[in-house]
Amino acid sequence: MTRYFWNISGPEGDGLACVVCGTSFLDARVTSVAVGRNPADESEVFACKEPCVVSLAEDAERMAREMRAAAGLDDADVPDADDDPVFCVDGHFGSLLRDLRTLSGTEALLSTSDDNTTLRFLLSLTARHAQTAMMRARLVLARTRAEDGKGGDG
Repeated sequence: MTRYFWNISGPEGDGLACVVCGTSFLDARVTSVAVGRNPADESEVFACKEPCVVSLAEDAERMAREMRAAAGLDDADVPDADDDPVFCVDGHFGSLLRDLRTLSGTEALLSTSDDNTTLRFLLSLTARHAQTAMMRARLVLARTRAEDGKGGDG
């Protein structure tokens, strides 16, 4: 995901200075790292590798924690290094559940809609989510079969 830096101009907007502290990359000997884009022209913008990029990363992690807490996901749903990414909230299993919720919602809307334009939209939405749900279900099913074979319990 690309991060946009709003309200920047001059050297920061042109990628010649740090978007956090304003240090000129032409005058100072600092290592710069691309950290996002200027929304005015989609050009890359940069920050000092230390300490500014670290500050941006910590800020992004803090915002992600706040969003998870606001959504009621808390840190329990954040995958650990040992977790299988297929079964985490952001993995294929979580996406499968979201596809199924979308399908049940479109079913309710299809049963009450009589406008052809709306029906066509809902049917295209249904087709898209049904297909991805099928692929994700097959992937999760294959993963559970593979794990049954590894565990020696099967």
